[in-house]
Amino acid sequence: MADEKDEAAESGGKPGLLENKAILLGGIVIVQAVVAIALTQFLIVPKLGIQDAQMSQPTEEESAVEMPEMGVLVDLEEIIVTLRSETKRPRYLRTNINLEVKDQIAADIVAQRLPQLRDIVIMVISDKTPEDLSSAEGKKGIRDEIFRRIDERMPPGILMNVYFSDLVVQ
Repeated sequence: MADEKDEAAESGGKPGLLENKAILLGGIVIVQAVVAIALTQFLIVPKLGIQDAQMSQPTEEESAVEMPEMGVLVDLEEIIVTLRSETKRPRYLRTNINLEVKDQIAADIVAQRLPQLRDIVIMVISDKTPEDLSSAEGKKGIRDEIFRRIDERMPPGILMNVYFSDLVVQ
Protein backbone atom coordinates (compact mmCIF):
# COMPACT_ATOMS: atom_id res chain seq x y z
CA MET A 1 0.00 0.00 0.00
CA ALA A 2 2.93 2.26 0.74
CA ASP A 3 4.30 1.36 -2.67
CA GLU A 4 1.11 2.63 -4.38
CA LYS A 5 1.35 5.94 -2.54
CA ASP A 6 4.97 6.26 -3.53
CA GLU A 7 4.10 5.62 -7.22
CA ALA A 8 1.31 8.21 -7.09
CA ALA A 9 3.62 10.72 -5.45
CA GLU A 10 6.31 10.09 -8.05
CA SER A 11 3.89 10.59 -10.99
CA GLY A 12 2.78 14.00 -9.72
CA GLY A 13 -0.01 12.89 -7.39
CA LYS A 14 -2.72 12.90 -10.11
CA PRO A 15 -4.42 9.67 -11.20
CA GLY A 16 -4.14 8.69 -14.86
CA LEU A 17 -6.93 9.23 -17.39
CA LEU A 18 -8.24 5.69 -17.09
CA GLU A 19 -7.95 5.77 -13.31
CA ASN A 20 -10.29 8.82 -12.98
CA LYS A 21 -13.75 7.26 -12.61
CA ALA A 22 -15.72 10.40 -13.57
CA ILE A 23 -13.92 10.77 -16.89
CA LEU A 24 -14.21 7.07 -17.60
CA LEU A 25 -17.97 7.03 -16.91
CA GLY A 26 -18.49 10.20 -18.97
CA GLY A 27 -16.72 8.60 -21.92
CA ILE A 28 -18.87 5.47 -21.64
CA VAL A 29 -22.08 7.57 -21.59
CA ILE A 30 -20.99 9.52 -24.67
CA VAL A 31 -20.16 6.33 -26.58
CA GLN A 32 -23.53 4.83 -25.65
CA ALA A 33 -25.36 7.98 -26.82
CA VAL A 34 -23.56 7.93 -30.16
CA VAL A 35 -24.35 4.22 -30.65
CA ALA A 36 -28.04 4.83 -29.77
CA ILE A 37 -28.34 7.72 -32.24
CA ALA A 38 -26.61 5.71 -34.98
CA LEU A 39 -28.88 2.70 -34.43
CA THR A 40 -31.96 4.91 -34.49
CA GLN A 41 -30.93 6.75 -37.67
CA PHE A 42 -29.75 3.79 -39.68
CA LEU A 43 -31.84 0.86 -38.47
CA ILE A 44 -35.08 1.95 -36.81
CA VAL A 45 -36.09 5.05 -38.81
CA PRO A 46 -35.88 3.35 -42.25
CA LYS A 47 -38.04 0.45 -41.03
CA LEU A 48 -40.72 2.89 -39.78
CA GLY A 49 -40.85 4.59 -43.16
CA ILE A 50 -40.10 8.05 -41.77
CA GLN A 51 -38.58 10.21 -44.47
CA ASP A 52 -36.24 13.16 -44.26
CA ALA A 53 -37.85 16.58 -44.13
CA GLN A 54 -36.47 17.34 -47.60
CA MET A 55 -37.94 14.17 -49.08
CA SER A 56 -41.40 14.75 -47.61
CA GLN A 57 -41.86 18.33 -48.84
CA PRO A 58 -44.52 18.41 -51.55
CA THR A 59 -43.81 19.86 -54.96
CA GLU A 60 -45.63 23.00 -56.09
CA GLU A 61 -48.22 20.94 -57.98
CA GLU A 62 -48.92 18.70 -54.99
CA SER A 63 -49.23 21.60 -52.58
CA ALA A 64 -51.63 23.40 -54.92
CA VAL A 65 -53.85 20.33 -55.10
CA GLU A 66 -53.81 19.45 -51.40
CA MET A 67 -54.01 22.84 -49.68
CA PRO A 68 -56.72 25.31 -50.66
CA GLU A 69 -55.81 28.96 -50.57
CA MET A 70 -56.34 30.40 -47.13
CA GLY A 71 -57.30 33.99 -46.48
CA VAL A 72 -57.11 36.34 -43.54
CA LEU A 73 -59.89 36.19 -40.92
CA VAL A 74 -61.46 39.40 -39.66
CA ASP A 75 -63.64 39.23 -36.55
CA LEU A 76 -66.84 41.31 -36.60
CA GLU A 77 -66.95 41.00 -32.81
CA GLU A 78 -69.94 39.83 -30.78
CA ILE A 79 -73.36 40.79 -32.13
CA ILE A 80 -76.57 40.54 -30.10
CA VAL A 81 -79.93 41.08 -31.82
CA THR A 82 -83.60 40.64 -31.01
CA LEU A 83 -85.14 38.11 -33.37
CA ARG A 84 -88.50 38.56 -35.06
CA SER A 85 -91.11 36.62 -33.12
CA GLU A 86 -94.88 36.22 -33.03
CA THR A 87 -94.88 35.74 -29.28
CA LYS A 88 -94.74 38.56 -26.74
CA ARG A 89 -91.63 37.11 -25.18
CA PRO A 90 -88.56 38.49 -26.98
CA ARG A 91 -86.00 36.04 -28.38
CA TYR A 92 -82.35 36.97 -28.70
CA LEU A 93 -79.46 35.83 -30.82
CA ARG A 94 -75.82 36.19 -29.79
CA THR A 95 -73.28 35.49 -32.51
CA ASN A 96 -69.67 36.00 -33.48
CA ILE A 97 -69.00 36.19 -37.20
CA ASN A 98 -65.65 36.06 -38.96
CA LEU A 99 -65.10 37.15 -42.54
CA GLU A 100 -62.40 35.45 -44.58
CA VAL A 101 -60.79 37.87 -47.03
CA LYS A 102 -58.07 37.25 -49.59
CA ASP A 103 -55.12 39.12 -48.00
CA GLN A 104 -54.03 41.64 -45.38
CA ILE A 105 -54.85 44.62 -47.60
CA ALA A 106 -58.43 43.34 -47.87
CA ALA A 107 -58.48 42.82 -44.09
CA ASP A 108 -57.51 46.47 -43.62
CA ILE A 109 -60.37 47.53 -45.92
CA VAL A 110 -62.81 45.39 -43.94
CA ALA A 111 -61.53 46.84 -40.66
CA GLN A 112 -62.22 50.35 -41.94
CA ARG A 113 -65.77 49.34 -42.87
CA LEU A 114 -66.51 47.37 -39.69
CA PRO A 115 -69.54 49.46 -38.59
CA GLN A 116 -71.22 49.12 -42.00
CA LEU A 117 -70.57 45.39 -42.12
CA ARG A 118 -71.88 44.85 -38.60
CA ASP A 119 -75.00 46.83 -39.60
CA ILE A 120 -75.55 44.53 -42.58
CA VAL A 121 -75.29 41.46 -40.33
CA ILE A 122 -77.65 42.95 -37.74
CA MET A 123 -80.25 43.84 -40.36
CA VAL A 124 -80.11 40.38 -41.95
CA ILE A 125 -80.32 38.47 -38.67
CA SER A 126 -82.91 40.65 -36.94
CA ASP A 127 -85.38 39.85 -39.72
CA LYS A 128 -85.16 36.12 -38.94
CA THR A 129 -87.23 34.02 -36.56
CA PRO A 130 -85.90 31.46 -34.08
CA GLU A 131 -87.35 28.77 -36.33
CA ASP A 132 -85.15 30.02 -39.20
CA LEU A 133 -82.10 29.37 -37.02
CA SER A 134 -83.15 25.98 -35.69
CA SER A 135 -82.07 23.95 -38.74
CA ALA A 136 -78.76 23.58 -40.52
CA GLU A 137 -80.36 24.68 -43.79
CA GLY A 138 -81.65 27.85 -42.13
CA LYS A 139 -78.21 28.71 -40.76
CA LYS A 140 -76.63 28.06 -44.15
CA GLY A 141 -79.23 30.28 -45.80
CA ILE A 142 -78.50 33.10 -43.37
CA ARG A 143 -74.76 32.71 -43.93
CA ASP A 144 -75.29 32.82 -47.71
CA GLU A 145 -77.45 35.95 -47.40
CA ILE A 146 -74.84 37.65 -45.19
CA PHE A 147 -72.14 36.73 -47.70
CA ARG A 148 -74.16 38.09 -50.63
CA ARG A 149 -75.07 41.36 -48.88
CA ILE A 150 -71.51 42.04 -47.65
CA ASP A 151 -70.00 41.06 -51.00
CA GLU A 152 -72.20 43.70 -52.68
CA ARG A 153 -70.63 46.42 -50.47
CA MET A 154 -67.01 45.32 -50.90
CA PRO A 155 -64.70 45.53 -53.92
CA PRO A 156 -65.09 42.46 -56.16
CA GLY A 157 -63.22 39.33 -55.13
CA ILE A 158 -62.24 40.44 -51.61
CA LEU A 159 -64.66 38.29 -49.60
CA MET A 160 -63.90 34.56 -49.61
CA ASN A 161 -66.21 33.17 -46.91
CA VAL A 162 -68.33 33.91 -43.84
CA TYR A 163 -68.00 31.84 -40.66
CA PHE A 164 -70.12 31.68 -37.51
CA SER A 165 -67.75 31.14 -34.61
CA ASP A 166 -70.61 31.39 -32.10
CA LEU A 167 -74.40 31.21 -32.52
CA VAL A 168 -76.71 31.11 -29.49
CA VAL A 169 -80.49 31.61 -29.58
CA GLN A 170 -82.19 32.42 -26.31
